[in-house]
Amino acid sequence: MKFNEWAELICAVISLLVIAIIGMKQYCQSKRMEEFERRQDERDERRHAEGNKAQAVEFISKYYTDRGLIPLCAVAAMYNDLFHYSRKMYWEFCCLVPEVQNLILKYCDLDLRVRGEDDLFVRCIAAVEAALRDRFPEDKTILYEDGKYVLRSLERYAGERLPAPRVDLPPERLDSSFLSPDGCAPEYDYLIRKVLSEAFESRGASFTPISHLKKEYQFQASSEIEACRFATTVAFYAATYGSGDETNDRDYGCPGGFDGERIETMEDLFLLAVFQIYTKLLLPNEG
Repeated sequence: MKFNEWAELICAVISLLVIAIIGMKQYCQSKRMEEFERRQDERDERRHAEGNKAQAVEFISKYYTDRGLIPLCAVAAMYNDLFHYSRKMYWEFCCLVPEVQNLILKYCDLDLRVRGEDDLFVRCIAAVEAALRDRFPEDKTILYEDGKYVLRSLERYAGERLPAPRVDLPPERLDSSFLSPDGCAPEYDYLIRKVLSEAFESRGASFTPISHLKKEYQFQASSEIEACRFATTVAFYAATYGSGDETNDRDYGCPGGFDGERIETMEDLFLLAVFQIYTKLLLPNEG
């Protein structure tokens, strides 16, 4: 082999060695960068998780005495997170990202989760109407015009206290869970609860409980806020007794009956009714 051929061979070998060394260095550097980025991502994820946990714990701690209303916070966020709710607890919850909102629900041991729900109110009203219509086909509706009186409980009277009852009941029928805020007015929903529970438990289809209740509560002569309270309370109990969901082992919470928190305003009542319809009539049907 001639000298120039040896020279070319040696140069080629040296070139290959240089390429191999450079490639190895690039590979090692790439591995170091990947490891650095992985550690950085893990650190960022830990910081993100710790930040979310801190926000969730802070919210629960801040509203600990009213923590039974946290399910209503979730409903408020799913219904309209841009609405300026009168109760600070609701709109502060809506300002949190869904990840933190659901962490709050998880820490409260609730099965409820915040998720995208298109036309939530419309679907809720349709579900209650269907339950009443299927069970009492001869009765009149209270949820006409897309449940306008229920919706006005929030849109027109959100921060208003629940109006004084128009139905007088003997003291032994009082129920502390739905007393008016001052604690001295007769309990409002006893008759609604009684009539609807007995009607749903009956076998006959000729019952007209809504028509009966409208007369007893003087619906036609009531003010608009009274009509809103009546319609919203009826919707709540129609979902309660019309669901047939006694065997559901999910824990979505029990707002207003957890640990002394109060359903005080029309806004509270609206969210309570939507919560009840959503958890009793919509979620079970989604499997």
